[in-house]
Amino acid sequence: MKLDLRLKVNGGGYGMVVRVDEKQKATTIDDVRVAVCPECGYTEMYLEDLTKLKS
Repeated sequence: MKLDLRLKVNGGGYGMVVRVDEKQKATTIDDVRVAVCPECGYTEMYLEDLTKLKS
């Protein structure tokens, strides 16, 4: 489990990215994706590319 991740809102389109703070230098991991169940409306946020999380 990766801790201390930050969720940042980008620009005017309000896109969101997840970042890791490493000694005051933030590294972008990936854009946050959202899935919605069409039957009940349940929503879930997830990342597709996890390669930058693996160290």
